[in-house]
Amino acid sequence: MPVQARAIPYLIAKKDVMIQARTGSGKTGAFLLPMLERLRANKKYCQALILVPTRELARQVEGTRSAGARALERSKTALEDRDLLQEEVDRLRAEEESGRRRVAEAQEAWEDARARESELAVEVARKEGDRNRLLERLVEAEGSLEDSRARSDALQTEETGLSAELVAAKALKEEGASATEALFHQRDEAQETLVSREQSAERLAESLQEADRRVRTARAAERDSLDRRHAQELEQQELIGQIGRIQERLEGEWGKPLEVLLAEAEPVEGDPEELEEELKEIVQKLDGIGLVNMLAVEEHQEESARLEFLLEQREDLKSARDDLRAAIREINETATKLFEDTFDDIRENFQNTFQRLFEGGEANLWLEDEDDPLESTSEIHASPRGKKTQRIDLLSGGERALTALSLLFGIYLVKPSPFCVLDEVDAPLDESNIYRFIRLLQEFKDQSQFIVITHNARTIEAADWIYGVTMEEPGVSRIVGVKLEDALQAGSAPA
Repeated sequence: MPVQARAIPYLIAKKDVMIQARTGSGKTGAFLLPMLERLRANKKYCQALILVPTRELARQVEGTRSAGARALERSKTALEDRDLLQEEVDRLRAEEESGRRRVAEAQEAWEDARARESELAVEVARKEGDRNRLLERLVEAEGSLEDSRARSDALQTEETGLSAELVAAKALKEEGASATEALFHQRDEAQETLVSREQSAERLAESLQEADRRVRTARAAERDSLDRRHAQELEQQELIGQIGRIQERLEGEWGKPLEVLLAEAEPVEGDPEELEEELKEIVQKLDGIGLVNMLAVEEHQEESARLEFLLEQREDLKSARDDLRAAIREINETATKLFEDTFDDIRENFQNTFQRLFEGGEANLWLEDEDDPLESTSEIHASPRGKKTQRIDLLSGGERALTALSLLFGIYLVKPSPFCVLDEVDAPLDESNIYRFIRLLQEFKDQSQFIVITHNARTIEAADWIYGVTMEEPGVSRIVGVKLEDALQAGSAPA
């Protein structure tokens, strides 16, 4: 097919594109973009048409030398056609650039139209909102108008009722005025009656006070007479008692009843005054002798037996006291020996543990009063490596904590137990001292099981088992235990 014939569809398509570009210059970019794509496709097709005749001509020249002249002419023709097509391509490129400019202008116009459309849409939405708000206000105004009408009707009804009530109130006021006058008159009469009754009440109160005074006087006289009667009764009882004691004494001394003694008694002759003087002398002598205890012999025997019993008890107490003193001496000697041995062991363990924790240094433990070790206070000397301290108060918080741990383990190692509980002992320790504390626990964990209550991450990391309290549900606590070795093995195992 000749090149001109092949280029005809391209030219027709170009013409259509140009016509559509001219007629559609006022349309949107949505129509021009597909035309631009078709123009680019036709350009590529035209370039392919230019290359194909050149390749065919080369093959014909190489195929036969006898058709050289004809091929040369055809080559010239092809060259001319190529020049024509090149000119057409240049012209199409210029038209393409013009079309691109038009497309850009159409795109800008389309963007402006879209922006304007958006603004109009926003304006329409705003106007629509204003319209809706006005409608709502209109509905509210109508409702308010209806409410105002209803309130007006209610107020009119209320005004009518209030007028009727006002008339009734005026009538009631007039009745109240007359009733008030009557009440004032009654009040005056009642006040006069009250004054007279108050005067009567005052006279009655005075009479009551006078009667009360007489009653109190009579009660005081009654109490005095009762007291005198009671005193006379006591005196009578005392006299009866004295008579009874005298009767018992006479009967005891003479061994006869009082009636018999009175019957056998002979009247004494003589001057009554002399007899009274003699009686007084006898009474004085008897008073000088005092009372004679007829049971003195029996009481002496009882007291003697009690004295022997108390002496035996005293001897038993002395013997028990001596035994107790001997036992106390033996206990003190044994306790002192055991205490000294244990104290020496504690001192040695304290020094060894101190040097382990501080990696050197000096520590010592001694008694302030060696003569009385059981009652003596103890003194501690601690000097870490590189420091010369005489008082433990001069050490830092971590050093004091490690010194206390050294003393604690020094006491603990004297007689280790299967379990040892440590509560927040690592709280004041820093990072380096924590590692020393952990290393100390690992050295002694073969002898005892250590239960450490701690919040330190390094101490938790070095533990074999971890126990914690969790609250999966509010108000329900649960203890969870984890063996770190099994957890590490499970975590390192391939999935």
